[in-house]
Amino acid sequence: MMTYFDCVGFQLPRGSDVEALAEQAARLGQPLAAEPGFGLRRWQVGDGVELWAELGPTGQPLGLLPFFETGARHRAAVVAVGHDPENPEEGWGEVWLDPTDPAEPYSGRFPLVCDLVDFLCVVQYLPPLPASMDLELACFADALVGFRDSLEWAASQHATGFRLPPRTFASTWHTSLDEGADGDRPDATAWIAGTVEQLHRRTNPLTRRPFVNLRVDVGGVVVDLVAPEDLAGGLEPGWLVQAGAWVLARIPGLERPG
Repeated sequence: MMTYFDCVGFQLPRGSDVEALAEQAARLGQPLAAEPGFGLRRWQVGDGVELWAELGPTGQPLGLLPFFETGARHRAAVVAVGHDPENPEEGWGEVWLDPTDPAEPYSGRFPLVCDLVDFLCVVQYLPPLPASMDLELACFADALVGFRDSLEWAASQHATGFRLPPRTFASTWHTSLDEGADGDRPDATAWIAGTVEQLHRRTNPLTRRPFVNLRVDVGGVVVDLVAPEDLAGGLEPGWLVQAGAWVLARIPGLERPG
């Protein structure tokens, strides 16, 4: 079963593999300030690959999240954040990307839910919400299809009956008919469609496994998408793509060293 670790060159088929990597990230990562009773480490593995280890009160790893360092910032209105009800070391944010009116947070182009890799740090320093701030956003593809041109795109839409606009960034939680029960953690996933502006083939320096970083214009906003090479093989700049993805983010301006 594919996980978001595969998107940046890790292959972790067993739970013990994740645990071993989490322990390594905890040893080698840079400490950040965290909520009382927890710890947080950011390990910049290289070539954009990052691992964020969440730690318990005795320093034991509780969880591990991958991330991809894009170098880009997106203005967003953060309207809500929350702890995972079953894993309190993890958290999510609801945001509206690229708000057109600073006084109106819900004026953003795209509503999204994202997993915050730095949640344990930044939740302590958030201003009253809603509030506008800069995010670093990375999307991890679990499905990806490419089309050479709009004719191929249209033919696929007709054949499958799946009608997705050629440029979109659609949160699955916001577009679902059933958003779940109150208190449930919203899904940090999205449908992405757009034009490949840039394509970079990268290598995880720890595993030597290749992966692909795409910069995709989804309609006035360019987002970074990472995927295993076998999922993105053959794609070129200028192609149209359609993807399902996990959405992860961090809020660099609120992070503090530990």
